[in-house]
Formats: sequence, C-alpha cells, structure tokens
Amino acid sequence: MIRLVLADIRMQASMWLWALLCAVVGAACVAGSLIAMFTSISAAQSAGDSRVVSASIALGGNIVFFTVIAAMGIISSTVGLTLTTQRREHALWVILGIPRHRVKAILRIELIVLGLVAGTLAIAPAYLVAGITLKQWAVTGLDLNNASVAFHAWHVCISLLAGIIPCVLGGWGVSARAARTPEMRAFRDATDSAAKPGIARSIFALCLLAGVVGMWIPGLGLELVGGLAQRTAFAFAGNLFLICLLLLMGPWVLTPLMKLWTALVPSRNVAWHLAVQSCRARAARSVTTVLPFALSLSLVGLFIVMGNVMPNSTAGMGDVLVVLGWVFVVAWVGGLAVIALVGKERGRDSALISVAGAGPGVIAQSAILEGVIYAGTAIAFGALTLTITGFTIAAGARIDALSLFAGIPWIILGTLALATLVTTCLALAIQSALATRTIAVRALRT
Repeated sequence: MIRLVLADIRMQASMWLWALLCAVVGAACVAGSLIAMFTSISAAQSAGDSRVVSASIALGGNIVFFTVIAAMGIISSTVGLTLTTQRREHALWVILGIPRHRVKAILRIELIVLGLVAGTLAIAPAYLVAGITLKQWAVTGLDLNNASVAFHAWHVCISLLAGIIPCVLGGWGVSARAARTPEMRAFRDATDSAAKPGIARSIFALCLLAGVVGMWIPGLGLELVGGLAQRTAFAFAGNLFLICLLLLMGPWVLTPLMKLWTALVPSRNVAWHLAVQSCRARAARSVTTVLPFALSLSLVGLFIVMGNVMPNSTAGMGDVLVVLGWVFVVAWVGGLAVIALVGKERGRDSALISVAGAGPGVIAQSAILEGVIYAGTAIAFGALTLTITGFTIAAGARIDALSLFAGIPWIILGTLALATLVTTCLALAIQSALATRTIAVRALRT
C-alpha cells in the first residue's frame, strides 16, 4: 500500500505540490503566531510585568484565533479540491480491482503524509513568522522585555499538528466519497455534482448557528452588567460565528451568490458567457478559489467595524496588518495555489473551447472574466457580511448604523477589493497564456 501511496503522490506531484505549499504556509503562520504569543508571555512573566502578560494574551489570542480560522478553512478546502480533481484516477483504481475500502485508506494515508511533510517544512518558517510578529508588537508599543524566540520541543509538535489536522479534515469526507462513488459516474460527469453536507459538517454548522443565536440574544436584546461594551463584544462574537458558518457552508452560500450577481449582468459577450458557464459548471473549483479572498475580506470588515465602535480603538491599515497580516498571507497563497492547482483541468477546458471554434482572444478574455467573477463573488460576500456586521454591532452598541458606516475607512476596503480583483485576473491571465502554448489535442489527451 505504501508503494502505491508514494507512486500516486509522484504521479500527481504537480497538484500535490500546490496543496503542500498552501499547507506549509498555513502551518507556519499558525505555529509562528503561537510561538510568538507564548514567547511574549514567558518574557513578561519572567520580568513580573502582569500588564504585558495580559496584553500578550489578548493580542496574541486574537491573532492566533483569526490565523487558525483562515488556515483551517483554506488548507482544508484546497486539499479537498486536490482529491476531488483526481476523482477519475480514483475511479480507475476501482476498475482495476482495488477494493473501495483500500482506496479510502490509501487516500487518507496520503493526507497524513502531506500533513507530516507540510508540518516538517513549516518548522523553520514558523520561527521567521514568530520573529516578524514580535517586531510588529514592539512597533505598536508593547514592551516585550527583550523577548527572543528560542527553540523548544513543543514548537515541533505544534507545527506538525498545524500541518496534519487541516489536511486530514479537508480530505476525510472527500476520500470517503471517492471510495463509494460509482466509477462510471466519475468518468461520465463533466461538471461537479451537487454537493451534500456530511454529518460532521452539519453538526458543526448547527453548533455555529447555536453560537450565532447565543451571542446575538444577549448582544442585541438584553441589558448586561458590563453595559454597552459587553453587548458589543457579544454582537462581535455572534458575527464571527456567522462568518464561519457561511464559509463552512460555502457551496450553499457562495455558489448561489455567484449565480445571483452574474445573472444580473446584462451582457451578451461570448467570453462573458463562457466564463459564467465555466464557473457554474466547476462549482467546487469556484467555491475553493473564492473562499480565501471572501474570508479575508469579511474578517477585515468585521475588524474595522469593531474598531470604529469600541472607545479608544483604531482600525487603520497598520492595526489591520498586525491582527490579520498572517490571514492575508494564508488567504492569498491559498487562492493562488488553487488557481495553479487546477491549471491542467482549466487547460483541458480551454482546449475544448478552442476545438469548438473559439479564438485565442476569446479564450484569454474568458479567463480574465473568470477572475472577475471570482473576485466579484468574494467582494459581494464581504459586502454582505459587512452590512450584517455593521447593523448588528451598531444595535449592540446602541449607536446609529448610518454614522457607523460613515466612519468606516472605505479606502482600505476599496484597496483590498481592488487587490483581490487584480490578483485573480492576473493569475488567470498568466495561466491562460501558458495554456495557449499547449497543443489542444495534447491537452485533451492528458
């Protein structure tokens, strides 16, 4: 079995390498944030500075929390898409006589191997992340008492866990579906089949929904001992649970949102039509590409709204980068990795369109418009969550929602939206240019 695992990884190296890159970056950011937090806490405790201990726990806890959310969601979805893209190869295994339970076991061993390799490779970058994080904290005015990063054995364990857990979670359900999907359906389906929420996802979604309701009830409707500050904190927590819930149910949220806004565009352009149909037909690919950018935009919106409501707090670009800087790194690397990961599949689609009579200009324009659709969906999701966040937190803080929205630094949000648009369009344009160099018949044969 081990020989088959290694052979499959070697044959699919072009896809696994992108999933590995995403997992390494995510594990390094998570482990580095944890190392920085505990290093700062340890230095403050040695100096007997309780104020810095509390500040390190508060600031570091927020950074770790947001980074873990981003890494878990993005790595899991990327790894899941990697296995989904190989569904025909897995069906071929069944046709060749490999039992279905053996197929599932092989795929799960591959996930563990991927996580172990990612966690091991993330150990060295984690110290770089920790060092940068401590410098950021020092710039903000936090006295770190000459804290420096030193090696501890538990750092290796944290890095390995940060690599293994998201990989296994992301591919666990996909491996089970790959083992039980009829082989002829895997070869016949030209588009992604309708996704169905598994038991684990449904249970987790119900827990998040309970968290949303449980936080919003005291945050929006009760008089609390802590006053408006406590109500606002509950409203913030409820919105955070809501964002996690919506992204967890991405196939049932992002796909309808994408279909809705693209249907409102009054265009009869052939390239636009091809881009829309490609995004709809490859729903799993579209959701996985949109998710990293949607997550980063929604978290930034939540952070900015909270920063404008809380007294004596700011929400400038520097503050955003301190708390959500590693979220941006994981999100952007994850988004670009997904685009590169499905390059062969997108190349076959382009070759098929070319054989059908489309010219290189139409194919290139279609690829760029596909990037517009991905970015537009992420921006629409960010706008939706920003609206909900603004009204609910304004209700919790007992302030006028319109004045809250007026105080939001729209330049920051607009810059991030523009960066999302440029990133997706440029990545797909480069990929389209590379695809045009491949002979159509060869692309369809691979």
